[in-house]
Amino acid sequence: VLGEGSHRDQGVILWLGGKTGSICLGDRVYVGPYSYLGTASHKLEIGADTMVGAQSYIIAENHGTGRKDIPYARQGYVGADVVIGKNVWLGCQVAILPGVTIGDDAIIGAGAVVTKNVPSGETWAGVPAKKIRGR
Repeated sequence: VLGEGSHRDQGVILWLGGKTGSICLGDRVYVGPYSYLGTASHKLEIGADTMVGAQSYIIAENHGTGRKDIPYARQGYVGADVVIGKNVWLGCQVAILPGVTIGDDAIIGAGAVVTKNVPSGETWAGVPAKKIRGR
């Protein structure tokens, strides 16, 4: 679902690898060039007025790794919903991993790898991303 006025720049990939996954961009969402948004069986939602910087990676699934008797590529996918709030700014080359929720008005610094939830209004950066500033 693409909200009114949302824009996907050059080279953006939206991957739906299964029948039950969904990608929903709110109104006026901007997704920068060569970014990747993907899910197979979970929800990936981005709220209104959010900016996703160039070459960012937002994924709701990973390959399963629980079995040692078969290759990872044949174990299917595991993951969880990804929800990004309204008026969020993701810098360029940000990675958002499965199960992460980012609250409204948050900022994620360029190159950050977000592995856990980010509360509303906070600024996070780094690998892995950590809080660097409150509201």
